[in-house]
Formats: sequence, structure tokens, C-alpha cells
Amino acid sequence: MTNTRSKWPAAQHLQQAADQLRDLMPAIEAPLNGYADPVADWLDQAANEMAWLAPFHDHEGGYKPWRVATRIAHTVLGLPDPDTCTTCHTHPRKKEASA
Repeated sequence: MTNTRSKWPAAQHLQQAADQLRDLMPAIEAPLNGYADPVADWLDQAANEMAWLAPFHDHEGGYKPWRVATRIAHTVLGLPDPDTCTTCHTHPRKKEASA
């Protein structure tokens, strides 16, 4: 487990999902229980290293890892679409005008 936690609001769901995975690990049947801790560590790492930059845009290097991390977190937590989540994406994206 990561010793430090991000204070950025965008990290909230990733850290909650990491905690939940660690709590549920004993109840998950083998061999899947072996994946819970590494995935939880990865979610914590993504939260610590990337949350301050969220939201990412399609052309940015952090877009795909952040997108995967928020999807995993939302699945673990049973939350709806992470792309419209105001917690994971703390700054509203500007809508491009359609032609």
C-alpha cells in the first residue's frame, strides 16, 4: 500500500477503489485474488502521480492511463460513466462547437 495519499479531489475515486480492493482481497477466489493488491497499488500510484493534472485530453500522454484507471475505479465502486464524473474530472472540458 502507498504510504502517502493524494490530496487532489480527482484522486478520490481511485483511492477509494484501491482501499476497497484491498478490503475485498480475502473474499476474492484464487487466482484472481492475486491481482487485487497490484491493481490497488497501481490505482494509488495513478492517483498520486496523475490526479493533479486531471482532466486529461485525448492528445496528452496521461490520457490513456487516466482513462483506464478511472474505468477500473468506477467498476470496483459500482459508479456510472467515469468520463462524465465531476470527481474524476474536476475541471469542466470545453465543448467544441460542431459545424
